[in-house]
Amino acid sequence: MNKNISHLVASIVSIPVALIAGMLSMIAFDIHLIFDMMIAAGAFFSSYLPVQTKSMRSQLEKMGITKSEYQHVKKQLSEAREKMKRLRQSYKNVRTLKDAKLIYDINRLSRTIYQAVENDPKLFFSIQQFFHSNLDSAVNTIEQYLFLYKMPGKTKDEKIKLHETRISLFELKRTIQSNLSAMNATGYQNLEVEKDIIKLNRKRKTTTLKLDNQMDIQTSEKICK
Repeated sequence: MNKNISHLVASIVSIPVALIAGMLSMIAFDIHLIFDMMIAAGAFFSSYLPVQTKSMRSQLEKMGITKSEYQHVKKQLSEAREKMKRLRQSYKNVRTLKDAKLIYDINRLSRTIYQAVENDPKLFFSIQQFFHSNLDSAVNTIEQYLFLYKMPGKTKDEKIKLHETRISLFELKRTIQSNLSAMNATGYQNLEVEKDIIKLNRKRKTTTLKLDNQMDIQTSEKICK
């Protein structure tokens, strides 16, 4: 999220305002230092809040989302961060290299999606299934699977169920990969547009060069005549 940028911009503007207000108060008014500090603090907040609000609004407009949508995405990211923390903690219960690789892949894909949406909140709306369903399923299934896997004395049926669960986790990994592809679809479309523009510009440049060459030849022929 770019919320820190709005805080930074507001602070850069407000701190000098507060310092100037405090210094003017000390010079112009013969009052206690505490009141000077209160005036400086008042100047800071009276300039900080409007600047921060305006900067945040400008960022939201650039991202193409509303404030309410931003708050919703922020809440979803906060919940996802806790779930991913649980996902990382599950490594300590892994008993096989195959399971470690599977959980690592799911965690890597999930982290990639999370970071992308954190940087560009608008992407959330093309990948809501991941946040509302798939991440939950991954975390809960992995935790339960690893808990039961380390239990001793498993029956044949229990081992079969664990194997089936592991297959389900592979399917879930492919689903999360599909989520990632869906999120990146717009980026690839934009890439194709840029490629077409480059090709078009190259053709125009080639055509222009040909016309220039023809004009040069015609000019040279006229001079020779």
